[in-house]
Amino acid sequence: MNKMKKYRNLALATVVALASGCSDMLDIKPTTFISDEALWEDSKLINQFVANTYGSMLCGFNRCTAGVGQDWAMSWAGNLDSGTDDVACVSDSPIYLQLNKDAITEQSCPFIEEIWQQEYKVIRKCNILIAQLPDVDEMVLTAEQKAVLDAEARFLRAFCHFELARTFGKAPLMLVAQELTDDLLVPPSTFEDIVNFIVDECDTYADNLPLTRTADETGHATKGAFLALKSRALLYLASPLNNAGGDTQRWAAAAQAAKDVMDLSVYHLYRQGETPYYSMAFDKTAANEEIIFERRFTYPEAPHNIHMMWSSDVTDHGSWNGVYPTQNLVDAYETTNGMMIDDPANTLYDDQNPYANRDSRFYQSLLYHGLTWEGDEINMLPGGSCEPELGRWRCGYGLRKFMEELPGTTNIYGGYAQSNNFPYFRYAEVLLNYAEAQNEALAAPDQSVYDAINEVRDRAGQPGLPAGLTKDAMRERIKNERRVEFLMEEHRFYDLRRWLDGDVLAQPIMGMKVYDENEDGVLEYVVSQVEERAFTGAHYYLPIPLAEQEKNPLLKDE
Repeated sequence: MNKMKKYRNLALATVVALASGCSDMLDIKPTTFISDEALWEDSKLINQFVANTYGSMLCGFNRCTAGVGQDWAMSWAGNLDSGTDDVACVSDSPIYLQLNKDAITEQSCPFIEEIWQQEYKVIRKCNILIAQLPDVDEMVLTAEQKAVLDAEARFLRAFCHFELARTFGKAPLMLVAQELTDDLLVPPSTFEDIVNFIVDECDTYADNLPLTRTADETGHATKGAFLALKSRALLYLASPLNNAGGDTQRWAAAAQAAKDVMDLSVYHLYRQGETPYYSMAFDKTAANEEIIFERRFTYPEAPHNIHMMWSSDVTDHGSWNGVYPTQNLVDAYETTNGMMIDDPANTLYDDQNPYANRDSRFYQSLLYHGLTWEGDEINMLPGGSCEPELGRWRCGYGLRKFMEELPGTTNIYGGYAQSNNFPYFRYAEVLLNYAEAQNEALAAPDQSVYDAINEVRDRAGQPGLPAGLTKDAMRERIKNERRVEFLMEEHRFYDLRRWLDGDVLAQPIMGMKVYDENEDGVLEYVVSQVEERAFTGAHYYLPIPLAEQEKNPLLKDE
């Protein structure tokens, strides 16, 4: 019992916290006070502990750019893709002021503190669970149940370590829940060491997780989630930022890890309805076989309300319009013949009719002049209700992806909040991970590279890529495919860094202006610069917060 008492304070604090709403199993109501002994002697309370561990995870829908604990700033342009060329954001966001101006320092960007602290909070909870499970009586949890929960905790711990590694480049590997009497000065592990740890954990424990979950276990980790994490981790390890020597064996290992997920034959691209790419974000049923692992939300218990923070209301129904899709992003969408718009041979693109004949993901992701949204027409002409300005529709576009189209009478200030889930891993990523890694492992792309990327393109209605692409040409097509497929899923923030594509982060942000000079309905579309960006190459990895370095001097760069 001494071992159990060791974690009394944190266990109690965790149990009384609000559950994440992952599933019925994760929706057990917290109690006002539970003794440590009672916690580990009751399966429902243990499940509550697990629920709160899942519910503590950060994602692109719930970051606080104003710093830890600043709930009013939750998701206020907090998605990390606001730090890329895909999105501009509100001018008072730290991402705008510091990250996009390359002015970030160890002490001047509060959202990095949240990343560091919150990931380690989840890691600590996982370590407590791993330490406690062996002593739980088998009348409370069977040996099989304990093995599954142990593997879940190990997956979440590995996931959070990877989030730290890909953000900061190094981080202490914390495999026990420390006490004040322990040596707290733990040196950071390298990126490679953290990835090797993740691979070892996956290889050892992934088989203890089920392939699928029952309805009341929805949201819990599966074997596929652990394998998907391994796939992503090895892909990053093989990428130029972490593979200066260009070791092709790393790429081959990443390709095999992705293939292992594909070979499970559990996951498939979502193809329901007329707009599957858009609709996928709102389908929480078993029919959505694309989702491998996600951060789950529920209304009213645990929503995120990105609609209030990000959405672009035409007649100011209350949304704050915190993110602005850019012309840089719009130009990445192909036309329906599969050609880029800057290809001189592309006869389908007309810069004075720029929204015709585009990839279906364009229409399912973005709002633009002339559309009707939430019952109102989007008018971006000078003097129109959506004329681009600093505070609204800044680049001439609004975000549709992830946004519910709500009636204008909806009360989003307490009356209603969105609760769609944030995808951490989905099958489209696995396919594109495979395509990228396999392409880099070979001298030229083989048929399996084409098959993987074309499967993603086919769901969007885009034709297969032309045969005979060189390795370099295929690389560029894969990069662009990831860009349009994973908009606002926080891949591009890390992709540009792992590819060492800092030149892209330094490019100015462009927007679209629409004019009707003669008031005759003949529109003129003019692309203009909206914002300067800067990137020196010093921040491919973000700096560890100064406060953490002061607590642990071993975190300082040598």
